[in-house]
Amino acid sequence: MFDFFAFLAIVILFIMLMDTRGRLKRAEATLLEAAKRIGALQRGAGRSLNEIERPGEVAPDVPDAPPVAPARTKAVAAPAAPPSAISALQPAEAPEPAEAREPAPAPLHAAAPVPKPAAKPAASEPQLSLASRFENLFGKTLPIWAGGLTLAIAGVLIVRYAIDAGFFARIFTPGVQIIAGLIFGLGLIGGAEYAWRNEEKLRDVRVPQALSGAGIATLYAAIMVAANVYQLIGPLFAFVALALVTAAALGLSLRFGPPSALLGLAGGLAAPAMVGAVEPNVPLLAVYLALTIAGLAGVARARRWPWLALAALIGGIGWGIWMVVASAALDVVASLSIGGFVLLLAIALPMMAFEGPRSTALRTASAVVGALQLALLVGYGGFTPLHWGLFALIAGAGQWLAWRERNFAIVPTISLLLSLALLVAWPDPTPFWFALIGLSLLVIHAAPLLVRMWAIPKKLRPTLEFCVIAIAGVPLTKWHFWGIADGSLALVALGGALLAAAVIARGWSVEGRTDDSRVAWLAATAGGLFALALLLVLPAWLAPLVIAAVTTLLFFFGKAAHDRRIERVAAGFVGAALVALVAPPRALAELPRLVEGADSPDGLAILRWAGLAAAALLFAVRGEGAVMRRLGQVAAAVLAYGAFAQIISAGALMLVPALGGAATLLATRRVPFGRIDAAAATLAAASLAWAALPLFIWSTKALLSLVAIPMQFDAAPIMAEPLLLRLLLPAVLFGVPTWLIRDTLPRWLWIAAITLAALIAGIAIHSLYRLGFAATAGTDFAATGILQRLIWETLLIGAGWSAMTRGMIAAARPLIVAGTAHALFYGLILHNPLWSAQAVGSWPLINLLVPLYLLPWLGLTRLPMLFGKTSAPIERAVQIGSMLLIAGFAWATLRQLFHGSLLAQPGVTEAENILRSILILALALGFLLWGIRTRRHDWRIASLVLMIGAAGKVFLFDASGLEGLARIGSFVALGFSLIGIGWLYSRQLAPDRDNSAPAST
Repeated sequence: MFDFFAFLAIVILFIMLMDTRGRLKRAEATLLEAAKRIGALQRGAGRSLNEIERPGEVAPDVPDAPPVAPARTKAVAAPAAPPSAISALQPAEAPEPAEAREPAPAPLHAAAPVPKPAAKPAASEPQLSLASRFENLFGKTLPIWAGGLTLAIAGVLIVRYAIDAGFFARIFTPGVQIIAGLIFGLGLIGGAEYAWRNEEKLRDVRVPQALSGAGIATLYAAIMVAANVYQLIGPLFAFVALALVTAAALGLSLRFGPPSALLGLAGGLAAPAMVGAVEPNVPLLAVYLALTIAGLAGVARARRWPWLALAALIGGIGWGIWMVVASAALDVVASLSIGGFVLLLAIALPMMAFEGPRSTALRTASAVVGALQLALLVGYGGFTPLHWGLFALIAGAGQWLAWRERNFAIVPTISLLLSLALLVAWPDPTPFWFALIGLSLLVIHAAPLLVRMWAIPKKLRPTLEFCVIAIAGVPLTKWHFWGIADGSLALVALGGALLAAAVIARGWSVEGRTDDSRVAWLAATAGGLFALALLLVLPAWLAPLVIAAVTTLLFFFGKAAHDRRIERVAAGFVGAALVALVAPPRALAELPRLVEGADSPDGLAILRWAGLAAAALLFAVRGEGAVMRRLGQVAAAVLAYGAFAQIISAGALMLVPALGGAATLLATRRVPFGRIDAAAATLAAASLAWAALPLFIWSTKALLSLVAIPMQFDAAPIMAEPLLLRLLLPAVLFGVPTWLIRDTLPRWLWIAAITLAALIAGIAIHSLYRLGFAATAGTDFAATGILQRLIWETLLIGAGWSAMTRGMIAAARPLIVAGTAHALFYGLILHNPLWSAQAVGSWPLINLLVPLYLLPWLGLTRLPMLFGKTSAPIERAVQIGSMLLIAGFAWATLRQLFHGSLLAQPGVTEAENILRSILILALALGFLLWGIRTRRHDWRIASLVLMIGAAGKVFLFDASGLEGLARIGSFVALGFSLIGIGWLYSRQLAPDRDNSAPAST
């Protein structure tokens, strides 16, 4: 017990220190303000001093300037007045401002500025303030409070010492000790009253406050010792005595201030525990706490101490929770007592005790906490009707608070959440009581919302609360009564839908109804509950159609309401219908048909997919906004394809997206493209999905062909029929309409679509060509590889050349470029017959080498014609490519003369080796002559390179391996060749320098 009072003394001391700190701050602010005024006066005196003539300076020409006495100078230099003189200086008039004086003529010489005399005293102000604070705190304030606390502790110690000192027990019996303690406490209170009545002598209000606080603490201690230590009085008597002391403390607080109120607060709330109320008499305890807290709230209101009321309410809340949790069983009287106590704390006392800007928050918090306490009462009390009635009572009180003032709107929201939580946690309710209590709470929460839903200002929270109320009935009913019939549950859902519809009907004619989303939320709730009611009584396979029907109703309702938000809600129902469409068990049979087709038509499946497609088409045609229309187009296209998948086979299903896309594109002649663009894109995506497998196979083989792995189609899972139905025909069906409506499409889109269609068609044609060639000529890559590539390259370059002659440059460019690149990369780099086993034919000069090198040369030489005026680097690249092609053809032809059809066979004869050197020299001579004739410097450079190469070959390789005449012949040939080339250069070099400079580039 002593520890409790020591802790209480520390708390009181802390509060008093905080109060002293606030007073010191106010005094410091007053002192600083007075010091500033003194400084202003001194600065005014300093400005007057600056006008005095200084020694050695020429005085300004001021007529009739009065002399300044020396005493004035002293006054300026004097330090600031002490704090005691501040009050004497405040009434003095301020010096006349400079603007009001007569203007004086400017001095002949500018005087040096004089330091401000007030700066030095101002520096000492913080030191004086700190000293004053220290003196007031430790010399004046703390001793008084410490004395009061000491007296209070002394009272406790007197009783404690009497207990501990055994030899006093013979003289001071327990009764005498208790009476002495009571007399001592009353004497302290009497001393406080005497100090209060003689305040003019003491001149400090803290003395009666300290004495009264010590007296109240001593009375509390004496009563608790009498009850708990000596058992001189019973718990009930001690309880009443403590209540009287608490009432006296509250009365004294009105006279002496916060210390008495704090002790009354602590003692009054702790009194039940002090007398050992472990198993309390709940009605008596509730009445006592209600009276105590009401008294504290009254004192708080009278003295404007909101902290006292807040502390009292917090203590009462703690006692309320303890009474609910600690009581094993609550009878009717106890439950009513706790309910009344909680209502008093939650509603009545906050309305009386709190005022000011923070009163709304405090009252709201009290109401919310009260609702939580009664929710605990319902749970711990066993969900009896009485406890539910108490909770309904505070729920109604919360609605009254919200009706009285809008700032309490959060209270009904919390009450609603608690109601739902309690209904969910209710164990094994009977249908009668569940329906009765549920409907009662529904009326309490829904009726006020229905009344003020469309009031101003517009708020979304009431609408959301009402939607929760309307929806909650179905899951709560199913949770507690799992075996309820579907028809009965459908009635519950229909009732919720009618509630939401009633709110919409009530606000239909309200001005500004379309300016917010309240109707949309209510429409979504009503539509969802109505759809649920229908689904509970109709067959499961109709679920997509039921939701589609509700979607249609919401769509036209949104048109009638002129609210685009409702249309978005209806679009959400389309998504729900899609989910119902793909839900088992029927989806297990319907979804595979999207890729496999149907063996036989399925009437129910057609109805499900086509009905939902019609609902989506409604949004595509009449939807508000481009986004909504495009979403409708996408859904309608997918669902229409799904409907066809339920009646036709896979072979015909492949063409459905292409045919639908072609029809959609051709419809742009009557309908703006923006109205059907998403549908066309969706159907194109479906066609690409069908083309994915052959495109993947072809792409895989094409990538492998880049690393010299032949592209064979003999064992591939790709046939002519899929190529036609999945690639070629869809590409044509999309490409032709795209070409016909090219004037109505954006240029970038038209180019992208035509390019994609051309690529897919090209892949299909290439695959079909490879299949046809393999079926006709066989699959021996070494025997037929060159011929296969030559035919394909001839087709590409020939088609490009034909398009170019007809002026179709845009189509000719990709064809000729593709054919030329294919011939160069595959025919001359990867699978060149010089190093790859490729048969070229056994006849000299009449074989496949001529077209093998001629086709890429034709393609290279046509590139400048395709792109118009070409730059010098491109022109030079074409010339270098031509040189390489000529050299390669000559080298391969020489190789064919000695080795026949397969040029990659190993071995080189002496004759072939000599002819290679002669061939290099001949090519060098030919390049030189051509370069001279066409005045192309590149050809002459190439000639020099070949000549140097031939010389090196002869000297380093040929001559070292030859003997006799062969060696002589090789040197003779090389010599004449070099002489001839030099002679030609000597004849043509000078003229070329003078006349052919431009052509040499």
